[in-house]
Amino acid sequence: MKKPLNAILQGLGLLMMTAFISGPVVADDVSHSEARMLRESGKILPLETIIEKAKAYRKGEVIDTELERDDGMLVYEIEILDEQGRVWELEFDATNGDLLELELDD
Repeated sequence: MKKPLNAILQGLGLLMMTAFISGPVVADDVSHSEARMLRESGKILPLETIIEKAKAYRKGEVIDTELERDDGMLVYEIEILDEQGRVWELEFDATNGDLLELELDD
């Protein structure tokens, strides 16, 4: 009886390690000083440019902006409150302004 229990525990341990190692990827916020350096060096587009692009996709009031490093990519995240009171989240590649994601925020 010890062998099957031992095998189960080993399998559970392996499963937990796999979940820990391959857990969800979390985006890291870029600091203000790093964002300024990236912008001044021309590595990312100005936030104003991205806001104009976001407003072309969704009309409304910009209520939040973030610059994040997500899977090694620099991403602007813009949240817009539309006239119906819905919040839209738009993600753009900070280096070239391409729209990566557009979704209704929960």
